[in-house]
Amino acid sequence: MNWRWTDHIVLQLKERNLSRELFEDALKNPDYALLGSKNRTVYHKLVSGKLLRIITEGDLLITAYITDKISKYAKEVK
Repeated sequence: MNWRWTDHIVLQLKERNLSRELFEDALKNPDYALLGSKNRTVYHKLVSGKLLRIITEGDLLITAYITDKISKYAKEVK
C-alpha cells in the first residue's frame, strides 16, 4: 500500500526514535493486525521485547508508539 506520511507521523518517528525501515517492515509484515475503533487498523509488531503499535485509517498513518505493556494489548487478539 502507498501510505500517506503526515508531518505528524514523521515527527513521532523522530521523537520516539523509531526508524522508518522498522516502521515500514511492521506495516508490511506485522505480527498481527486488527480492526480498531473508528474503522481504523492497528498493526502490532514485537521489537526487542516491546510492542510497536501503528494505527492507520485507510492509507493514512495516524499514530505510532512502542510500549512494554504487551499483555494489555494481547487480549485484543482473539
